[in-house]
Amino acid sequence: NNLKSRADFKVMAERVPRSKVEERLIYPVVGMTAMTEKVFSSLMEDEVGTLGLYGMGGVGKTTLLSQINNSFVNTGNDFDVVIWVVVSKDQKIESVQETILRRLGLCSEERKHIKEEEKASEIKKMLKGKRYMLLLDDIWSKVEIQRIGFPSPTRMNRCKVVFTTRSKEVCSEMRVDVEMEVK
Repeated sequence: NNLKSRADFKVMAERVPRSKVEERLIYPVVGMTAMTEKVFSSLMEDEVGTLGLYGMGGVGKTTLLSQINNSFVNTGNDFDVVIWVVVSKDQKIESVQETILRRLGLCSEERKHIKEEEKASEIKKMLKGKRYMLLLDDIWSKVEIQRIGFPSPTRMNRCKVVFTTRSKEVCSEMRVDVEMEVK
């Protein structure tokens, strides 16, 4: 009774913080090690903020991106969050934003009905001052990451964006720092 009278039971439990990286299921591919190391090495250079991986369908771009994602699971890194999003051909900005909000732990039923600009504002607010790695899989046309809510990767914020596409032209449109063909 004495302990109960002195205790403060307002907070009984706290949410477990989300992990920085969600591991992706991948199947080993023979001959990808050299390309993975090349991509990872380029990505860790300070001058590289955006990296585009292009190549024909089925060559292993998604697997390569998954390996990059998973390389951050068990290793220490300076990223506050690593976010994976499949964009695909007909995907709308709002559904990409919902995936990101879910990953940041901000997705709820009422948020599904807010406008694109408001979602972008929430994402931007959540990422302010944080170092992120954004992995976009299967881009078919230019994606404006600022429109989604991400600040542009710069040397100052040390954030990174990596994406896969079938088209070398998309790399040009996205103004990548490094583009690599996956064969």
